[in-house]
Amino acid sequence: MKEKNAKNVADLVGGHVVGDPQASITGINTLRGAGGSDIAVLKEDKYSEEAAQSNAAVLIAQKEVEGFKGTYIIVEDAEAALAELLRLFYEETHQKPEGISEKAEISHDAVVGRNTAIGSGSIICQGATIGEGCVIYPMVYIGKNVRLGDNTSVYPHVTIMEGVEIGHDCSIKSNTVIGDQGFGFIQREGARLHRRLHHIGGVKVGNDVEIGSQCAIDRGMLDDTVIGDGCKIDKHCMIAHNCKIGKDCIFAGYARMAGSVEIGERVTLAADVRIRDHKKIGDNAVVAAGTGVTRDIEPGEQVWGLPPRSISAQTRIYACEGRLPELFKRVRKMEKKLESG
Repeated sequence: MKEKNAKNVADLVGGHVVGDPQASITGINTLRGAGGSDIAVLKEDKYSEEAAQSNAAVLIAQKEVEGFKGTYIIVEDAEAALAELLRLFYEETHQKPEGISEKAEISHDAVVGRNTAIGSGSIICQGATIGEGCVIYPMVYIGKNVRLGDNTSVYPHVTIMEGVEIGHDCSIKSNTVIGDQGFGFIQREGARLHRRLHHIGGVKVGNDVEIGSQCAIDRGMLDDTVIGDGCKIDKHCMIAHNCKIGKDCIFAGYARMAGSVEIGERVTLAADVRIRDHKKIGDNAVVAAGTGVTRDIEPGEQVWGLPPRSISAQTRIYACEGRLPELFKRVRKMEKKLESG
């Protein structure tokens, strides 16, 4: 969008203008920080006072705010409008590289689709297939027989090992490794106590998946590790060999799981969740931050703690912990009284 004004931004976000439809927009900012020709967004009524005092030229809101002097774009869902607006500004300020660098190393039998960009120092190995409109940033390694779907972006220093399949419209952020050997060993007496179990399965990642920086996703031993369509995985997550993850799950940073975990659809793992091997988590479950999953979690269950309990039960336990010193003193006092009595 070369020229942004209230009217064409309203068309983008599905809203209508109250005020000057030609009000110019050159930037996006917070309610407090906006000024000049900035646009700001009021997501919640509790910030209405800030919105009223904002110097933004244009305000996206779900209703008018008493005291605001600029132009409104009224929408049904302000947060969804913000997402569209951020996408617009992001795409304008983060231009994708174009063309194939002369310093990229591409195997003679690799297939690279139309309008795909490949950066300097990237290596595309034998038999790899890269779809149309992909962006391979500099210093990426794509192994033998890897398949990337259309419009997928792979950021610097990502390693995708042999045989991995990744769908279309995916985003793999820097320093992530997909398809490395799983952590599998057997123990036998002798000179070599720990003997490696080589993993010859693969990794299959669905469509519209985002995988953050510094993640590790291991290949399966015999069959594949699977990540379903629409999953969003934050930084520093670990998905071990043979895990199966359903569609539209969301994992916050440092969520990690041992081998052969099965996770249903639309599951939320908050930060620093740990899951024991072979455990199952049902559809729509929510696992709160810091939980250690040592049992199967039922569909729709919301759990917290170690061992995992319902969030309400764990909240009561944590509330009681603060009173333990006082309760201990009272118990000791009662014991002494009984002993002397």
